[in-house]
Amino acid sequence: MVFGHHSKKRPHSLTFMRFFQWKVLDMLELYIDPETFRQLSQFKNKKAAVGLRPMMSFSGTPFESPVPNAYTQAKSYFTDFFRGQEAQSVDVEGLQFMIHFSAKDEAEGQPKPTIHMRVYLIKTKKSGQKLPRVEVEEMGPRIDFRVGRVKEADESMMKEALKKPKQLEVCFPLLKSHHFHTGANYPQPKTKKNVETDIMGDKVGRIHVGKQDLNQLQTRKMKGLKRSKDEFEEASAEDDTMFDEDEVSGEEMDEDLAPETHPKRARV
Repeated sequence: MVFGHHSKKRPHSLTFMRFFQWKVLDMLELYIDPETFRQLSQFKNKKAAVGLRPMMSFSGTPFESPVPNAYTQAKSYFTDFFRGQEAQSVDVEGLQFMIHFSAKDEAEGQPKPTIHMRVYLIKTKKSGQKLPRVEVEEMGPRIDFRVGRVKEADESMMKEALKKPKQLEVCFPLLKSHHFHTGANYPQPKTKKNVETDIMGDKVGRIHVGKQDLNQLQTRKMKGLKRSKDEFEEASAEDDTMFDEDEVSGEEMDEDLAPETHPKRARV
């Protein structure tokens, strides 16, 4: 999550936060330099199409420090924020712009180095060879960040957050359904009979049950549906009465429908 706010004490501030199990995992506060800030509309050139994945690059020793610091944390935040949905392969035609982050080396007694963010449009031109000549042109926005307050993640909490279930390590049916590239370098997952992993990572098993005898099955009897003895006798008496009336009406109907008989006339 990114929270932007502005106050006299902390002007033009952006706070990056990550959560794990409904708790704050880590935080990083960056201040935007308003003097060097340039909007996207201030660059009068062509822009990349909406929805494309950017290429990202980081230059500077602060980003490559083996000891976790504010710059390695910023690199992790920027990567999570701009990378979009994970994919195993990307069309080359979709690589149209690049986001570059740079920072100078830290010096003792000096303020923390500024993080420079630049966005470049990638242009390919003819080179007379098989590979084209690539040029970059700044398209905006241009932002310079000053590092503010930092809250590092707890070591045990970060270890728990980075733990990955075994069923999510490789899911070939999911990769094939999204037309991802599945090369020979991917390890084959161990499969079990009648056990699958759905798209959410939940394990689903199929059980085959033999033929069951349901004649002796004890069903639950509810007291509200039971009839008392008197009600049962009254209902039986009503059924018998209705049955007798039906027989009488049936006999009357047969008499009414019986054909009339006429005496034969004697011959003269």
